[in-house]
Amino acid sequence: MTAALPQLLAEAAGLRWTEQLNGLARPRLEELARAHGGLDGLLRAAAARPEVAGQVAAAFTVGETWFQRIGAQLEALPELLAGRAHVRAWSAGCSTGEEAYALAAAFTRQTVEVLGTDLNPESVRRAREGRYGAWSFRGVPPGQVRRSFEPRGDLFEVREELRGRVRFAVHNLITPAPQRDLDVIACRNVTIYLTPAAAERVYTHLTRALAPGGVLLLAPSDPRPPAQLGLVVERCGDTQVLRRPLRPSAPVSVPSGRVAGLPSPSGAVMDPPVRATRGPVSGAVTDAAPEPELPEARRAAYEAPLDPQAQLALAWALRRAGQDGRAERQARHALTLLDAQADSWLAARVRAGCLHLLAGAGEA
Repeated sequence: MTAALPQLLAEAAGLRWTEQLNGLARPRLEELARAHGGLDGLLRAAAARPEVAGQVAAAFTVGETWFQRIGAQLEALPELLAGRAHVRAWSAGCSTGEEAYALAAAFTRQTVEVLGTDLNPESVRRAREGRYGAWSFRGVPPGQVRRSFEPRGDLFEVREELRGRVRFAVHNLITPAPQRDLDVIACRNVTIYLTPAAAERVYTHLTRALAPGGVLLLAPSDPRPPAQLGLVVERCGDTQVLRRPLRPSAPVSVPSGRVAGLPSPSGAVMDPPVRATRGPVSGAVTDAAPEPELPEARRAAYEAPLDPQAQLALAWALRRAGQDGRAERQARHALTLLDAQADSWLAARVRAGCLHLLAGAGEA
């Protein structure tokens, strides 16, 4: 019966099952299973009831985030969206809310409203609570912490002014976006946990949710969106983002079997894909790595020398740049950093990525 678990995760939330993550999810699964007379009973209930399937999928969410994740992107946002007096933003896969609040705090001269969503209801509850320990603030200047948070013993609580700009909801990213015409969407280190088909579907929903000229923030380790979505790479300072063009080129049909007509968990047909550009355009995200990718990955790894995920992202950037020897050395360095850390969802995912690279496989 446990063989049904990978299929359940893929159908319910597009999640990619791995042995490492299954081991880490076991305590949550066992807690859910007790209410259904065991794992087999839980899987039968999940097959019959979408809400139970959602609970199982939520048990496999990673929940690792912090405020200053890829801080250069946040710092660039006011300039990237300088012509918009009011900014509408979405933190997609926000986990416990740090990145949603960081998005809101990034704008000091523009009004902003941020929606943070996550598959895991417990993460959304903690995000609404808005209380965080010191680990969530690694890399954040103390002055910035004081401006946006009130000390509460060993924790820091979101100030009311910032809290008023952000709201949270439970949302499954393989379903259509909860809002449209958004100026910025942050979906960083989320699609790395999805099957390729689900990641493509998610990128379609995200692109459709962007207003013309809107900005999509991804992490260096995230798989790149399909070229037919028409997103273009834009440099700003020391970072890069993806932008939906103001005027798309003439549309073409999406190749059969990619995004169009994929069924939702309920069996309904999803929205058709966004109108795509005719072939790769200048700056479009294609299967070849954009030129700025390697320098950006180097910068991120330099700024976070003890972060295994940043080091792994650099390893993959080196691999895509054809520097296989350096990529393998970088992956071994990331594994060494992981040896000094406690087991976690993120550590298991990064370790799997390192071993995948060292095995000579392409990026999953």
